Amino acid sequence: MPRTGLSKEEIVEKAAELANEKGLSYLSVTTLSEYLGIKKPSLYNHMKTIEDMHRSLMIYGWQTVSEDVVRGIDSSDEKANLFEYGKKFYKFAMENPGVFEAMLWNNKYSDDALLSATEGLYSFFFKQTDGLGIDREIANHLLRTYRAFLEGFIMLQIHNSFGNPISLKESFEISLNVMISGMDGYRNKRGNKK
Repeated sequence: MPRTGLSKEEIVEKAAELANEKGLSYLSVTTLSEYLGIKKPSLYNHMKTIEDMHRSLMIYGWQTVSEDVVRGIDSSDEKANLFEYGKKFYKFAMENPGVFEAMLWNNKYSDDALLSATEGLYSFFFKQTDGLGIDREIANHLLRTYRAFLEGFIMLQIHNSFGNPISLKESFEISLNVMISGMDGYRNKRGNKK
């Protein structure tokens, strides 16, 4: 039976379900309207194109990461916080591969909605680097490295690009530790060693 009165938020959540189940490339106006049990014109009231849908999923994913994934990580050990965030982001991405794929290639500076969606994540990261005594200019470079590692490792794993049978989880955690430990070299004189 067709559903009526769906909000944009409900549509995005259902699009996320479908993308995670079947893959982002499967998601289209046709497949989503069928999944929702509504006619295409009803969907067009909320999203005009597949690009609109992908952008909505991107914002949904980054908002979830910026709010839910960061929530509860508040130790007095900044490196432990960065490590815990990396593990939680990894878990989120592996459980939500379609949403994760939509999140790739974003540029938070492209518009206010993306900037707002990522605000919690960037605030969290800079709180940790501030606590480690790392200047903001350097911290911005380190944020790129942190993001590139997380997204790159996860993308390679989702696409089965690692052939060696050793534990992927262990590889991820060792690499994450190495990257976070490497931040020590960029602490200024005010930073306290931990």
